[in-house]
Amino acid sequence: LDIVGGAYQDSTRSFDSQDCVNYLPESAQSPGARARGILRGLPGLTLFATAPDPEDNTVPSMRGVRNVEGRLFVVMGQYLYEVSTAGAFTSRGTIPGTGRVSMSHQQITNGYEVIIVNGSQGYVYNTVTTTLVTITDSSFPGSFVVDFIDQYFAQVEPNRGYWFHSDLASATSYLSTDRYEAEASPDKIVTLIVDHREVWVLGERTIEIYSNTGGTQPFARQDGTVIEQGCGGRYTVVQLDNSIFWLGNDGIFYRANGYTPVRISTHAVEQEISDKVWSSCYAFTWSDRGHKVIYWTFPDGLTWGYDAATGLWHRRESYQRSNWRVADMVYWNNQWIAGDSYNGKLYIVDWDNYTEDDDPLVASRTIQFLHANQNEVFQNYLELVMAVGLGNTDSVDRQVSLRFSDDGGFNWSAWNSISIGQVGGYTERVRFWRLGRFTCRTFQIQVSSPVKRDLITAAIEMREGMS
Repeated sequence: LDIVGGAYQDSTRSFDSQDCVNYLPESAQSPGARARGILRGLPGLTLFATAPDPEDNTVPSMRGVRNVEGRLFVVMGQYLYEVSTAGAFTSRGTIPGTGRVSMSHQQITNGYEVIIVNGSQGYVYNTVTTTLVTITDSSFPGSFVVDFIDQYFAQVEPNRGYWFHSDLASATSYLSTDRYEAEASPDKIVTLIVDHREVWVLGERTIEIYSNTGGTQPFARQDGTVIEQGCGGRYTVVQLDNSIFWLGNDGIFYRANGYTPVRISTHAVEQEISDKVWSSCYAFTWSDRGHKVIYWTFPDGLTWGYDAATGLWHRRESYQRSNWRVADMVYWNNQWIAGDSYNGKLYIVDWDNYTEDDDPLVASRTIQFLHANQNEVFQNYLELVMAVGLGNTDSVDRQVSLRFSDDGGFNWSAWNSISIGQVGGYTERVRFWRLGRFTCRTFQIQVSSPVKRDLITAAIEMREGMS
């Protein structure tokens, strides 16, 4: 029984109820592998550092993070911090607000300028003078997104009527003439992003592409290059795998193939997010061990992960939450650092940890339906082929659980848990017996124990019976 697959839970449950939570589907790269793929248990979160308690008693949740050429800057709560490799937080100033921020940086003599925008104001931290200043130039209208291109900082003003950029090589100086309005369509600007030395300006219904032509007004729209597809949220756009990914204004996730938007979402994903608040969705990327993943989190819904390496979807979920606790992450100091949405903690994304800051990391897979064309079936057993005999000898909790549904995933049996064997028991057989009769059934496999939980395939014994 091939149990490897992604998340595809249709609104009509009896059509398809598959799900994949905290597992990463991975295809075999050799014809001699045990199965065509594996469900790889996703890494856990190991505590790296905790931000100081703020003086105003607010919750210091993650608002943004930036790797500035080896120096880590993070906005937690109302404060901009620099974090050392030892996990020490040094306050660099105050960033008002509670919502997400956008950050970028540029090189200056002997250091860097780090720009942070919070939706209404802009702030610049100078690593040479170690000062944080508010942008006070009268031509600066405020901003909610910023990106760097050709020594300019490209941004969108709060009312979304135009985008603009800074003076050359200066984060604090601006000209009122360096502004660009929509030309192909009068729709409001949603956000922008820089890719391959082009500024992609994503509107509510269209996307326009600008490049640096070196004129008096440096940027110009590429003639004839208008993408007839809008954007659903300002923080849903990311760059990965030499392309741009975003949530469209039609509730479809896209990848840019050149200047052509290509649908990457499934009907099941689109059904699930159809009633969510798209404008509050936020995205970030994670690349490791050959996987290139974009995570989109809906605060009022789920966290969806799309792996550009396989084209498959999965979900991430934290303990007792419907979505993932991570608000943003960045690669720094040869490791991935993730920030928590709910507190002031930073984590190392750790393949050898099967918990999230001591909370259980629960991985589950709901497989495809088993049926015999509406004939009654008797099932003797289901055996899981998975990683056994591995892990920490200190862990006494080494179990896998199974339950089933015979009505399309609306109602489930009780969980049945069995051991996956002790450390060194590499031939342990994980078999569930006496599973009864059914017409159409799906199984859910779950591992919450802090052990390696990779799933490879399964074997079943069934026979048709008389109704």
